[in-house]
Amino acid sequence: MIRSTFDAENASAIIVLQPNRSWTWRANLYLIGSLMLVSLSVGLVLLYLGYWLILLFTTLEIGFLTACLHYCVSRTHRQEVLRFSSDRLVIETGSRQPREEVNVPRFFARFFVKPARRRGQSKSVALRCHDQDKNRQQEFEVGSFLGDAEKDQLVRLLQRTIQRLDALPATS
Repeated sequence: MIRSTFDAENASAIIVLQPNRSWTWRANLYLIGSLMLVSLSVGLVLLYLGYWLILLFTTLEIGFLTACLHYCVSRTHRQEVLRFSSDRLVIETGSRQPREEVNVPRFFARFFVKPARRRGQSKSVALRCHDQDKNRQQEFEVGSFLGDAEKDQLVRLLQRTIQRLDALPATS
């Protein structure tokens, strides 16, 4: 999902990138609960028949499923925020709060679209900038969790945002 705002008065723009969330954590809890109900009822019947080891593996299975679903849901809460100003570009990545931040001069930053290397892979949108401290090029992938159609939308949005910022009168 891509959201954007443009503020011509302050010569700034914000683009927020988030992966699609097909289910909420509550829906996943309902799934886990229903599977737990079925598995534990079968496990308790088998426990009554003397097969106590089945109940142990049933609880391990539910625990593993819960951990996997929690990992998947936490990955859908990642987001990338691109903040454009008249002279800076800041990219913040994280889930609930920014964990990583890239702050570069906007005029030394370039966005590139890299085609897919193999069939089945998607293209990637990358930011390249010159790091003056280390005197080398740095590259960061943007929106790696987006689908191809959303990446095309992102490229058009980036082009339009940069053109609009460049068309604004210079402030002193």
